[in-house]
Amino acid sequence: MMRNLLIKVSLGILASMFVIVAQGQTWESISTPVSTNLILQDISFPAGQSDIGYTGGTNVTYNGKGKVLKTTDGGDTWVVQWESEESGTGITSIYFETTMIGFAGTMAGNLLKTVDGGTNWTSTDIDLTINQGELTDMEFYDAENGVVLSQWEGIYVTSDGGDTWTVASTNYMTAQDVYYANSTTLFAVGGNQNIYKSTDGGDTWTFSFQGPNGGANQWINLGVYFMDANNGIVTSEEGQYFVTTDGGDTWTTESIVGQSGLMRGCYMVDTDNIYVCATPGEVFSTNDGGSIWTSEYYDFNPSFYKIKFTSNGTGFVCGSGSTGGTILKMDPNGLGIEEVAVNNWNVYPTPATNLINVNFELRKEGKMSINIINTVGQVVLTERLVGIVGSQQHRINLDNISEGSYILSLEMNGMMIKTDKIQIIR
Repeated sequence: MMRNLLIKVSLGILASMFVIVAQGQTWESISTPVSTNLILQDISFPAGQSDIGYTGGTNVTYNGKGKVLKTTDGGDTWVVQWESEESGTGITSIYFETTMIGFAGTMAGNLLKTVDGGTNWTSTDIDLTINQGELTDMEFYDAENGVVLSQWEGIYVTSDGGDTWTVASTNYMTAQDVYYANSTTLFAVGGNQNIYKSTDGGDTWTFSFQGPNGGANQWINLGVYFMDANNGIVTSEEGQYFVTTDGGDTWTTESIVGQSGLMRGCYMVDTDNIYVCATPGEVFSTNDGGSIWTSEYYDFNPSFYKIKFTSNGTGFVCGSGSTGGTILKMDPNGLGIEEVAVNNWNVYPTPATNLINVNFELRKEGKMSINIINTVGQVVLTERLVGIVGSQQHRINLDNISEGSYILSLEMNGMMIKTDKIQIIR
């Protein structure tokens, strides 16, 4: 059983104090170009790069007006990429599969799609037969397969890149967050501290677990993240969270002592290094699997919604703010990306024509992918891997990639841990 000890290291006595931990990690508040109230509810950096990212939000919590912000310099500066003066367009979820193709869900239940990096958006209703309420979260496993959570009608799935959506065969209400554990396994969380699991890509769901404060107390599970098919975390209210090491067969109830609000966002680097963001605005971390939690940043005023890490290990938190929302950024140097997870790295032949081999020895399990990135930072190919400890041998087909210079990168749990320059000739 984990010990639940919270250590706070603060500088100053103001409510908006900045917090630093012993590992040297610091969160910096990044200004936005918006001067009015903005609640940034989701943030997305497409895989394989760390420069281009998007965050979306709304001016009020109900029936608000939407904005999408974009960065092209790794989160140091942001611009308003899209905004609306129509009520109900408030952005509640956002996901970019590539730097150009992305989706955003709105408070009115419409799904926005862009194919030009957020300059132009088309709006569709994913279910014309019923009012499904706001789209609370969305995730894609690859360019074709994804899921969307709706406020009133539960879960919708797509297998054609978001062109069409169908409601899940077995479903449930009040879903708040969803995440892929692998290509076919997903976990979704929501009301009454319920956790649900799907093993067929989101079409059918079974009950996995209910927290001790569900039922009559009606606490809500708010965040979910899986680093692989076995290891995951679900965050709830009042510092309570749940962890599994066996793919959801069993769950352990834990808590962060001293946290007294809503923990909406969570992220697992590995089973030891875990991050949580909460309301009131606070970021917690542990580097020993939860025995000790450290408060890395605290500001009473904002609410924090999501925490994400880019390919190079840069951390981001998004949330509310009276002057343009809140964006926090953490430099990757403090994260300690574990390149020791990979030995005997070998990429050949180079130059390559139609095929390239990627061989390595994997020392720890994780959610992995191989990406090929062009000279302007666009991901032109992604191969999802089964991250099982041991010898890994992968052959990548290059037939659909033009001749030229590229970067081949290996990602583990959303972070770039190995790169190699490759040349494709014809």
